[in-house]
Amino acid sequence: MTNLRIATLVACSMLSLAACGEADKVEQGSSTGAASNTAEATVEKPAGSLMETGFGQSDIYVALIAIVQNTSDKVGQTVTVQFNIKDANDELLASESQVEYFSGAGQKLLVQTQAELPKGKRAAKVDATLLVEDKGSFSSEPFPEIKTGPVKLVKSEYGEGFEAKVEVTNPKTEPLKSPRVGVVCYSTEKRIVGGGFTFPDLVPPSGKAVAEMDLLINGKPSSCVAYASPGAFED
Repeated sequence: MTNLRIATLVACSMLSLAACGEADKVEQGSSTGAASNTAEATVEKPAGSLMETGFGQSDIYVALIAIVQNTSDKVGQTVTVQFNIKDANDELLASESQVEYFSGAGQKLLVQTQAELPKGKRAAKVDATLLVEDKGSFSSEPFPEIKTGPVKLVKSEYGEGFEAKVEVTNPKTEPLKSPRVGVVCYSTEKRIVGGGFTFPDLVPPSGKAVAEMDLLINGKPSSCVAYASPGAFED
């Protein structure tokens, strides 16, 4: 069978410097062609779903965030999310993309990157495109869940923003190298208002480490949640 290539397009509706107000669930499917003597197409289980999208802005910098769920039984698919940032007049201000991969069945994956806008420009909404591809670029063996603790917010030492601290637990008996640890923050209306990410060098075997990161957010969030996934070269 040739590699599975599935594309899904989701456009976030109008925002007011926050994010998509409600979770957008966009499923993916594909046809494998004739599967029996009746020549009927077999539709495979969706490969991924774009659950939430949003952003946060501080000065000219924008945090771009998507939460994607693995809705197939496979592991190791390449996950690409492309973000288009627009202002209140629907003018395209900037585009960025981020590549991750699924490391577990049913996994909710935080895909996050940053963009820089022209001075004086403000983001009003973000359109996101999700592409899940079964290329065989990453390990097809499931990786145990990397658990995270509650997110603690502290005032930044370098301005009026916030920093996040979160405990990360290594589920394996060998050192965990450079996991991707991300935080997504919400308003009281449960809209995404920003976040941040980091790559701690090492988490001890069956142990914990504190990951610290700067946040790009709109004001002070009501709550924040952390996600962790193995680094790109982790087996």
